[in-house]
Amino acid sequence: MSVSGISSASFAQVSPPNLSVRQQEDAAWRQLEQGLQSGNLSAAQQAYNTLASFGPNNSGPFVNTKQAAEFQALGQTLQAGDLSGAQQQASQIAHQQLVKDFTRYQQDSQAGNPAGGQALSNLQGDAWAVFGPNQPSAAGAQPNSGTAPSANAINLQA
Repeated sequence: MSVSGISSASFAQVSPPNLSVRQQEDAAWRQLEQGLQSGNLSAAQQAYNTLASFGPNNSGPFVNTKQAAEFQALGQTLQAGDLSGAQQQASQIAHQQLVKDFTRYQQDSQAGNPAGGQALSNLQGDAWAVFGPNQPSAAGAQPNSGTAPSANAINLQA
């Protein structure tokens, strides 16, 4: 019996499943967070540009006027090379989005939809975008008075 070799060309044909726009946005935000956390301004700027391409007038994934303006301000801060300022702005935007997602999930649950449907999916995606695979456990999530999320806990307040 003979065994033929496997060529590398056969592996190139295997591609990851198609990601939804929402998943692409979450992945781009995760890249932005990683760039900011590692101090890689160039990577953060590139991820920001990817995010900005998702929305009209470079608003990224944000349809809310206030969040879109904050996102554009983040872009200006990145363009100016202010890594520390960009870290603070990104943290604030991420916190607001997580609070918004949690509130939506809470409303779905109170309306008799305990699975939360799309709200739960959004919350999970945004938490991954901010914290990556090492998300804080649900037991570590503590309601707080609006402080930005840290790597130790998601602070949620309706």
